[in-house]
Parts: sequence; structure tokens; C-alpha cells
Amino acid sequence: MRILSTALVALGIAAGLAPQVVAQGPPAAQRSREQLLSAPTPRTAQGKPDLSGMWNRAVPAPNAAGGGVRAFYLYDGETPAQENEVASAWAVRDADFYWLEIDQEIIVKSNRENSPLYKPEFWEQVRTNEEYGYERAMDPGFGCQEVGIVKRGFPAEIIQMPHKVLLRYGGHRSAVREVVLDRPLRKEDDYEGLHILGGSTVGRWEGDTLVVETVDFPEDGAWYSTRGWPMSAAAKVTERFTRQGDVLRLETTIDDPAFIKPWVLAPMERQINPGALLPPAPTCVELDKDNITGARFGDRSK
Repeated sequence: MRILSTALVALGIAAGLAPQVVAQGPPAAQRSREQLLSAPTPRTAQGKPDLSGMWNRAVPAPNAAGGGVRAFYLYDGETPAQENEVASAWAVRDADFYWLEIDQEIIVKSNRENSPLYKPEFWEQVRTNEEYGYERAMDPGFGCQEVGIVKRGFPAEIIQMPHKVLLRYGGHRSAVREVVLDRPLRKEDDYEGLHILGGSTVGRWEGDTLVVETVDFPEDGAWYSTRGWPMSAAAKVTERFTRQGDVLRLETTIDDPAFIKPWVLAPMERQINPGALLPPAPTCVELDKDNITGARFGDRSK
């Protein structure tokens, strides 16, 4: 039972590490960051930048000298090979999923580069979530539950229309956000909840940038991260999508009454992937929170 349960949790971790499952388009010549940014920016009949397309390819970092961003490659000592980053990522101790669970926890908790600053009255809650969230299924987004806007990150596909924009997310929790343009933010009861991620979302254009605002989240509906950072129902998430050439940039700011100051997330960039498809979502099998064993859930006696 322990082996089976641990394997199921490991599969869940793997799904979380690769949330956007997208069928790749035909092979294309690798382009530099400068070439991607200097490409013509297509526009719609309304004169706005055309955001429609599949956005699932990474963009080379400025002055990149080769090699990907290091994530949790603890034991090989090498930057993961570009042609096989996934295999490099799984180079864990003894090739054992048990250690993967513990090591993933160590790395996630050690990353303090850009964390939200909570007010003192929330410190104990955040500390408890962060300390025990890996040992117990405390995360509201555990298993097949909705993880929330911030955890979803970059949409895999955007479908743009004159009066609204659809943001599609892949993976085993595929979802669609419908962003109605040029309407005031309203309560979800009045807004009829146009997506399953919680909250009420509207958008507007500020020059060539699409600004998407979401408010009115459910109580205890999501964490900002697996680190255990809780989201307040009164939070406001502002996303700014800007296209330059064949690169789409997403900048996210979160105003949460639990924060000392707004939290500005690190910008994300993707390049368009012509010809790619977003496959149907696989069936998500919910795990039994009360009967899961393994390193992440308290069974650390190995």
C-alpha cells in the first residue's frame, strides 16, 4: 500500500511540475531572443495586438549562455541538457521517488527570492501551512481541486475576440477563463461566474497591453503557492499581457489585505507555437487524503 500510495503522490508531483500538457507544433528553427522580439507584431481588425495562439514555448533569457534555468537538479551537478531537461530533472538520490518527495520540499522551501510579505497576524497561519502542508493534504488545490489563478500561471492558449478573451489552461486540471472586456468589476453573484477558477474577471486595454483584473474570491479557496501562502477572499489579482513580436509577457501583481504591500510576481514570457494543439484533459483521479502515505505526508522513517 505504501509503495502504491507513494507512487500516486509522485505522479501528482510530476503533473504539478508540468501543468501545461500541449501537443507541440511542427519543428521550427531556433530563434534568438532578439529575433523573437523584433518580429512583426500582428494586430486585429480593431488595431489591438493579436494575442491569439498557443503560448507554450520558452523564451531565451537575456544574454543566455546556454543551459536552462536550474530547478531541483541536486545530484548530477550539471545544468540539465536542453534536449532532455525532464530526464535530468529526475536525477534524484537512488532514483527513488521517496527522496524526490523530500528533496522537492527542501528546494521549494529554500527559495526566498520573491515571497509575499504577510502582516504579523497571519504569520502563524503561514508558518503552519508551510511546515505541515507537505505532510498533510492541507492545500485547497490538492488532488483534482482547483489550484487558482496564480498557481496556474501562463495560459497555454489565448483566443481573442473583440468583446472578450478566452484563456485556456492545459493539464489534468484544464480550465477556461472568460475575460469580458470593458465592463466594471462586480460581485460573482451578479457576474454569474464565467469560469471555474473562482472570482470575477474583467479586462481592458491600456494601449497595447491587455489588463485583466480578478476579485471576489471564495473563502479558503486557494493558496498562492504550495509553500502554503493563503489567498484572502478580498484579494485582487491584476495580470498584464503585452505582446512584442512573437513574445508574450505576463506581469502579475496581487493586492491582498493580508499583505504588508502588493506582491509583484516575477514576469513570465512565452513564445508563440504555431500549429500546436491543446489535447483533451485526461481524467483526474482524486486521491484519498486520509490514507496517503509517503515522505510528503509524514512517513519519513526510511
